[in-house]
Amino acid sequence: MPVYKNKSNNTWYIKYKNKTKRGFKTKKEALQYEAKMKLSMVENLDVQDVYFSDVALDYLDTLKKNTRFSTFQKCNNAIVNIILKNVKNKKIAMVNEIDCRSFYEYVKGLDYSTVYKNYILNKYKVIFKHAQIYFKLHHNPSSVIEQLKPTHEEKIKQRNRESNIWGNDEFEKFISCVRKPMYKELFVLLYMTGMRLGEALALSWKDFDSVNSLIHITKSLTRKTEHGLYEIGEPKNFSSIRDISLGINLTNYLLEYKKREQQTPGFNDEWFIFGKNKPLPQTTIDRVKNRAINESGVPKIKIHDLRHSHASFLIGNGMNIVAVSKRLGHSDINMTLKVYTHLLKKNDKEIIDFLDDSSQNLLKQ
Repeated sequence: MPVYKNKSNNTWYIKYKNKTKRGFKTKKEALQYEAKMKLSMVENLDVQDVYFSDVALDYLDTLKKNTRFSTFQKCNNAIVNIILKNVKNKKIAMVNEIDCRSFYEYVKGLDYSTVYKNYILNKYKVIFKHAQIYFKLHHNPSSVIEQLKPTHEEKIKQRNRESNIWGNDEFEKFISCVRKPMYKELFVLLYMTGMRLGEALALSWKDFDSVNSLIHITKSLTRKTEHGLYEIGEPKNFSSIRDISLGINLTNYLLEYKKREQQTPGFNDEWFIFGKNKPLPQTTIDRVKNRAINESGVPKIKIHDLRHSHASFLIGNGMNIVAVSKRLGHSDINMTLKVYTHLLKKNDKEIIDFLDDSSQNLLKQ
């Protein structure tokens, strides 16, 4: 049920199937009426009359208003270009387990990674859950669908990905070849804090607390939005809102950088730390990174791997996994464990040495 603007008289209207309501002075008024109309339609709805595509599009409409544009865009592509194009548009109450299994087999044969195939299947199942909540669907046939397991090749690739991190030696070689100061400071902050690139690019100087040696993470930058090239919004999740301790050395490093930036006419604390009055472009960041990698001869990694390098360095040196998880802004420590379990296994020898030492007298009894 989209909301449209009538440019001829500067009013708004809503349109859904054969229903149209015109004359709203503002978009907000139109959206409020739209919400009431949808609620009324659901309350008086017979699920036997609702098609699968109706539920899918209603879910997308709801998602668009309550999530990041990049998240919506990914989901919209999976539902509109893959799911809706490859399922029979039955009335959703008539879809059965055989239909769901048929779609599962179709997705299984697609030329995508297992991760993306499971994403498609998950969105397919979400449509039925949405129907249960908002359209009074009593039976969910998609419950028969299970997650696909990664292929042998993907497991090998994932194992190789675990080695795509830098230690201090590699990072020092790399950073010595970064010629542009602002980009050098960005790479240093990413490597030394483990923050996400979007979090770093959204930082303004007022987020830098030099007195307490902290960076306040309260927002994140999203690229390619429907409103322009980027927008500043909420972080990835609630736990992403955090303070990251910097320590004395990194604090002084950023203070020196700030002093240089303050020489720029018009400087103020509202400026982006990386980019002045607008954030640094992603394409240039990648270009500077790749040039320095080629010049230094260090292994090629992605920007996000600087975050993995930071976490791997801490965990590999015995830092508390709970503290590392909070520093990274993970929503759940299980996420940290899932990604970095292989590093914890490397500490098995330390555990055995400790147990051997502490049990000497006990086992003599």
